[in-house]
Amino acid sequence: MNKLISVIIPVYNSEKTIGRCADSLSFQSDENFEVIFVNDGSPDKSGEILEKYCAKDKRFKLITTKNFGAAAARNTGIEKSSGEYICFVDSDDIVSPNYLSKMRELLGDGVDAVCTKYARNKEDNFESIKETGETLSGKDAVDALLSMKIDNGPVAKLFTRKAIGDVRMPDTPVAEDLYFNYEVFTKAKKVVTNDSILYSYIEAKDSLSTKKFSAERMKSLEIVQKIDEREHSFLSMARVFMEAYFICEQIVTSKVTEEYSEEYKKVCSILEKNRKEILNNSSATMRQRLIAASLKFGPKFTVRMTTAKGAIRRKMK
Repeated sequence: MNKLISVIIPVYNSEKTIGRCADSLSFQSDENFEVIFVNDGSPDKSGEILEKYCAKDKRFKLITTKNFGAAAARNTGIEKSSGEYICFVDSDDIVSPNYLSKMRELLGDGVDAVCTKYARNKEDNFESIKETGETLSGKDAVDALLSMKIDNGPVAKLFTRKAIGDVRMPDTPVAEDLYFNYEVFTKAKKVVTNDSILYSYIEAKDSLSTKKFSAERMKSLEIVQKIDEREHSFLSMARVFMEAYFICEQIVTSKVTEEYSEEYKKVCSILEKNRKEILNNSSATMRQRLIAASLKFGPKFTVRMTTAKGAIRRKMK
């Protein structure tokens, strides 16, 4: 049955990008959907722009709230939506015309979630329809999420409302989407992955993952440690290891190791504590092993080495 899909979009100070996002949803090949824009107290003209879109397209709906953050906005969208299926789009991004139809096609009987791929920073010709992928149990989907085979973010995914149930995103500025996916997958019976690229993630310059390190970034480590307390597996420990490294990398590249000395000590302690287990476990990825091995020469050396390798790869593309 062609049940309604609810697309939920948190919006904050997005006057420069929300138009292209809304336009990409206007031309979906799937016809049975609604778009819930949650204006999270934007002081700019985002609300005015969206009012015009909603007046032109009855599938578009606007909810305005005080500024509580993206997680709260998505939670509001879930509460106010009507669809049997739910997906998320960010206001900076765009989707292909087949974004919804392909994910609907992949749902199938008894499938609780669909996870596709996304391109980075492409504004045209990014769609790539593939038939490759697999059907996972909920437990295998959790393992794939922890090993980063399934992306942390909420986008490029479609969930059944039944699978989401009472799961909501925690009130944190980072990693709230990782925890949401984890909670849904732990309840899921089937999760389908597919290699189609239907979504273009356009990286915001002021996102927490790209700007200079701040103490807020430590919240992501807390989220991953919370998951590890429940999973207590090699994969969850390795995910804590990698989150500690991502934070260590940001502290070092931001040149704030003295300003945030306690945070730096904490992530370095986690890296040192777990590096031998990473090296000795056959389930560790090549990247994890490389980081663990180079930590013998100190975290700053490791960061310089891995960021240099990343820069070389980007130049070769």
